Amino acid sequence: MKRAGALVVAVVSPQEVVMRGLTTMLADFPDRLVVTALPAVRSKATGVDVILYDTLVLHLGDGSDLEHLLHGTDAEVLIFSRDMRPDLRVRAYSLGARAWVSMSVHAGDLVHSIEQTAAREPLDEQHDRLGTVAGLTTREVEVLSLIALGLSNKAITAKLVLSPNTLKSHVRQIYRKIEVVTRGQAISWAITHGFAPSSPEASESGASVGARMITEETPAEQQSDPAERAPGSGREPGVG
Repeated sequence: MKRAGALVVAVVSPQEVVMRGLTTMLADFPDRLVVTALPAVRSKATGVDVILYDTLVLHLGDGSDLEHLLHGTDAEVLIFSRDMRPDLRVRAYSLGARAWVSMSVHAGDLVHSIEQTAAREPLDEQHDRLGTVAGLTTREVEVLSLIALGLSNKAITAKLVLSPNTLKSHVRQIYRKIEVVTRGQAISWAITHGFAPSSPEASESGASVGARMITEETPAEQQSDPAERAPGSGREPGVG
């Protein structure tokens, strides 16, 4: 039951993990928000105060659904921006959007932004910075972004011009900061924190790699150093 004064919020995203994650996050604020589902993206959104719109939808479509939500409903639209794809936010603004939050936003800040959007107030300044929630450095963000795309350690060292040992050091720091122990867990964390793959094909590839590694990998602390590996071992050096 909706509590008096609580805003009604609908989430639009092509990814179930994002839909469920946001719904669960916002459920911690029942006095301020009530999350509902739109019967269809092109519905009238009757009774909805704010629509939280994931810009990944724009990557998969022509944007007509966002135009409808912006201009064909009475709800306010808050863009949920993928930090790795600021171009999608620019596209959303070209269609008429006027408010956005980063996927790295904290729960309380997200609720505050929703309330500001509902009141048609300007939002606090946002920053395009991945990994702020975990305190990742710029280089660690680059490494985690490539891990999320499913790249191997060898491919990452080549792309970023790093030595295997340097990469291993970065990966260990990343795992410690985001509190994971396997590469599969790192991929899952990355995707749910805005490290969106650059294409549907990459997304499918990264997801399959992540799922496989969750079941096959050993914890980071248990993986051996390259110098300790048995002769002839084909396993890649480094964590994950």
